[in-house]
Amino acid sequence: MGGTRMYTSVHTFSSALALIGTTVPDHLVGDAEVPVLTGPQAQGDLLIVPSSMAQGAGRGSWEPVGAAGIHVVRGEATGNTHWLLAGFDSPGVEWQRVARRLTYGLLRVPDGQSALLIHTDDHGANGIGPGTYEIRGKRELTFEDRVRS
Repeated sequence: MGGTRMYTSVHTFSSALALIGTTVPDHLVGDAEVPVLTGPQAQGDLLIVPSSMAQGAGRGSWEPVGAAGIHVVRGEATGNTHWLLAGFDSPGVEWQRVARRLTYGLLRVPDGQSALLIHTDDHGANGIGPGTYEIRGKRELTFEDRVRS
């Protein structure tokens, strides 16, 4: 039976945000450790789902997650961004953008490496351990959708 494995943290929220040139908002704790997990995770309106739970693979090409990182989602109203970055000593982390409803892309993290998904405001940072993951958006239902269900 699979589960979530936790690896030693390599970042605090402050050190993760420093990678993208942002500081910790006053209402959050900068020295909070960022655990590196291999199970399902959430960050605000994003879900990080291991491939064993994913709905399928992409058909595009994989690209390295370079030092500049990748904008997974940029908030339309606030400008807050979900950034994907490779962890320390993790040159093999790769990303594949997927154009499928509610799926932003696939993330591949080799054994012994990690990735970070960082939010520039209030959702903190997620450490992602070895594996292949689907990064998805959450479905929002209107009041009318809930009434019809």
